Amino acid sequence: MTFEQGKNVIVGKNNAGKSNIIKAIDLILGESSPTWQKSDNITANDFFNSDTSKPIYIFCELRRDVHEALNYDEIYKCFGYKYHSLVRDWNDKKPIKEAVRHTLPYEPISDFLGSLEAVTNISENDDGIYSNYVNPKLRHQATYENEFENKYIFAYGFRAYQLEDGKFHKEIRFFYRENDQVGWIMAFSAPIRNELLQSAIIHSFRDPQNELRISQWSWFGKLLKEYIKTDNAELLDAFKQLKLASDGVFSELQEEINSPKVKVAFPNTTISFQFNPDTKIDIYKSALIYVDDGFNSLLQEKGSGIQSAVVIGLFNYYTNNIAHSSSSLLAVEEPEIYLHPQARRVISHRIDDFLHGNKNQVIITTHSPEFITSAHENLSIISVRKDNQLGTQGTNTKFTDSKEKQILTKTQNAEMFFADKVILVEGSDKYILEAAAQYYGSKLNTDLGSDWLNEQNISVVAVGGKAEFWKYVKKLNELKIPTFVLADFDFFLRGLNDFFTGLHYQQAVHDELNALKSKLNLNKFEISRKILEQIDNFTETIEKEGIKVDKKELRKTIKEPFKAKILGHFAPEHQSEIKAYLKRLEKINVFIMDNELENYYTESCLQKTRGISGKEEKPIFIVSQLINEQTPIVELINCDEYFVFLNHVVAHA
Repeated sequence: MTFEQGKNVIVGKNNAGKSNIIKAIDLILGESSPTWQKSDNITANDFFNSDTSKPIYIFCELRRDVHEALNYDEIYKCFGYKYHSLVRDWNDKKPIKEAVRHTLPYEPISDFLGSLEAVTNISENDDGIYSNYVNPKLRHQATYENEFENKYIFAYGFRAYQLEDGKFHKEIRFFYRENDQVGWIMAFSAPIRNELLQSAIIHSFRDPQNELRISQWSWFGKLLKEYIKTDNAELLDAFKQLKLASDGVFSELQEEINSPKVKVAFPNTTISFQFNPDTKIDIYKSALIYVDDGFNSLLQEKGSGIQSAVVIGLFNYYTNNIAHSSSSLLAVEEPEIYLHPQARRVISHRIDDFLHGNKNQVIITTHSPEFITSAHENLSIISVRKDNQLGTQGTNTKFTDSKEKQILTKTQNAEMFFADKVILVEGSDKYILEAAAQYYGSKLNTDLGSDWLNEQNISVVAVGGKAEFWKYVKKLNELKIPTFVLADFDFFLRGLNDFFTGLHYQQAVHDELNALKSKLNLNKFEISRKILEQIDNFTETIEKEGIKVDKKELRKTIKEPFKAKILGHFAPEHQSEIKAYLKRLEKINVFIMDNELENYYTESCLQKTRGISGKEEKPIFIVSQLINEQTPIVELINCDEYFVFLNHVVAHA
């Protein structure tokens, strides 16, 4: 998966694997501390199908912009590391070493995993393996500058596997190179991580005590340490007074548990209780966050929305004012959890603020359209889908220009990114199709049931006009979501060429369509002849009454040529050609009906909807007021073509 600069939204239905992606990011780019190796963050459940016989591999690449500076002040605070080398020459019996360059071909994935496994199997302690040490204590020799200044691609390779004693071993290797045309230099350890990209990970189950954990390694600990001066006289005096008070409060308890009768600790040790750290160095670790939203209490006692906003806001402040890194990463799982719509938009705006014009990067997982429907910033969407054989698969698409972003501004359409299949319709026919699908599932294909669209995770999306179809199909194709277009006959006459152009179909496809249309001679139709005959009959009747009619002037008032709108407007021999062509379009999941929507209304429906003329109002009125158990949709709408279309949708695996 590729995560772009700016905002990246991971979408997919429940249990598709979205949380696994965030956990993988956390394992590699999360807090880097000496306790990482010992922490219990890998279990048997993390292995594919819980099969611990096969290792976990994660490979994460970071790219530095040409003008993006590295923060060497932070990098030199890291431990040194050794990288894989070979002996190029000897000088006074001392080896002259240079880095070994490793090739990791990204495609096919099997070759990549094989190469990554081979590289991680190399140990600095193996016979015949040489290494070079990069020593941060030699800053006067610019050791890190010499290694990194001309490097623009960095990566981390993670491996975890189960040992014979049942415990899990994990390791991270550090890789870097100048560009895509050269091999990777491999370090046997990865002490430099947050110094290249400062990250904050907020998981779906909010845990402020962990996300705002205070230590010298965590970003929040660094924030507090920056502002809490350990030599502040007033602070030290206050802590001294608090210690005296706490000694008084706990004196009786301390006396009892330290008596010879009560054995709590080791011999010759005593236990004391206090309300604050005993050393100046640890003062910052005693800080607590209180939030007053009408009731002043600890942050962890507040709701999920406030917790999320505070963590995001504090991390935003830290990255802007203390970290001084070129860019930072914020990863948030389900920012909408437990929030009402307005609160979701507040959190969405907090996330947008953090982007700082795409200087920083955001990765979120969501089921909520509030985090997708935006016309302001560029957006990358990663659709995550689970394959029974291959596991979780992620596909990308980007929204960068205004035409593409029009898709995102329609909140109700955002659900298509979560669907397993998408049906695209022009507008109000969405309501008719959904009602027809209910009847189809309950009466004609009863194995499905009336709610089969939802149960099979199928969305019906109104694109807002025939000219919009190709934009939706393009994005859904990029995300590999099966898509079906259902349009009325006018789409064949006046929309299909633009559809093919937008999707970059070959010229031969356009030529075939245009050749068929040229046969139809679209400006001369049987319908126009019939209408003109009616005009002649009308004028003759009027003239019999003694009223003179200028036929020539009457015809002039009809300024536009009559347009065909349905298949029936064409001669029978042309209808068969058109139908054969439309049948071939079904192979690319484009279905064009014989008529316009209103031509499918039954006489009963027309009578019951008399007086309701709105193009969208009438279908809504039909499905909400007329359709019921006594009056099924087939009595109001001729659904035969809809049912043929639904048969195809069901049959498409």
